[in-house]
Amino acid sequence: MFKWHLVLTLLFSTLTFQSVQAQSEGFEFSYSSWWAESRSDIYRATIYNHLLGPLSYGFGFQRVVDRERGPRGSLTGGDITVSLGRGSSGLFASGTFGMGMTQGDGNLDANWSAGAGYRRRVLKIFAVGLEASYRAEDRSFRGFWNLDNLDRRGFVLQASVSLNTGGARGRRPGARPSSERPRPYEPPDNDEVVTISRKSGASKEAARLAADVVATAISVMGTPYKWGGEDSNGFDCSGLIKYAYGEHGIIIPRVSRDQARTGKLVERRIASLRPGDILGFSVEKSSQITHVGLYIGEGRFIHSASGGVKISDLTGKEPEGRWWRDRWVITRRILN
Repeated sequence: MFKWHLVLTLLFSTLTFQSVQAQSEGFEFSYSSWWAESRSDIYRATIYNHLLGPLSYGFGFQRVVDRERGPRGSLTGGDITVSLGRGSSGLFASGTFGMGMTQGDGNLDANWSAGAGYRRRVLKIFAVGLEASYRAEDRSFRGFWNLDNLDRRGFVLQASVSLNTGGARGRRPGARPSSERPRPYEPPDNDEVVTISRKSGASKEAARLAADVVATAISVMGTPYKWGGEDSNGFDCSGLIKYAYGEHGIIIPRVSRDQARTGKLVERRIASLRPGDILGFSVEKSSQITHVGLYIGEGRFIHSASGGVKISDLTGKEPEGRWWRDRWVITRRILN
């Protein structure tokens, strides 16, 4: 029995370590109540990663405690989960396959579940969720289509708390390969920004306000990157944009993925941009926004990344510009 526990622990520890080394999206801790022939409590800890588009996957540990049989009826093991839509607030669906050992008989059992739920981000790094699913436990490996009377099955109600790291391969959001160096830029003055905005069709009022917002962002050039920062002591990417707009009485969401849903959608090409537009980037080249910047005109944008508040190129004429352009996925316009 001890050997089986050791094998399972080593297997899922290896998978979890590889998961963390890849592109950890976050950690989730959950409690579930399972109504089988007798009620059981399920405790899980899972590390999730982004897979492709709206898909995520996770490796976790589970402990199932049978209330009627006590510790001798409890199961300990690991599981693998695939989720659709879990990466953002809203509805999601998931399926889980796991293996574990029942403490009383020492047998290795399989289990799986499928369900749907709702997840809501309550702070920048925290989210809470509620999920309903159907779970089955196969004690003799016949398969979920051929369960017998000894196999437990029933509905599960799960509550979870998630810690969202959102990083990618250990880099801060918006970090570029360290070997790339941006070329120096001369920041535009207000008159230049107004001229660019007017040429692209902005009203006089919108052009002037855009110039003021851009000037505010440029005024804090060189301020260090600070995760969660939104003042002159340090900015993260979304904190900088919220600050630049907020100084002129325009309140926008705090989180980058919410900023990328604010305002009017603009065609993703440089010729369609105006100063003041919010650019959304995905470090993983997916639909999930992990970084934002503020367009200032002439193919350039200002943002707070690994080197602090700086101006970067979007034209793709040099390696740094190509890196950002490849990860540019959306544009939103606040000032019309």
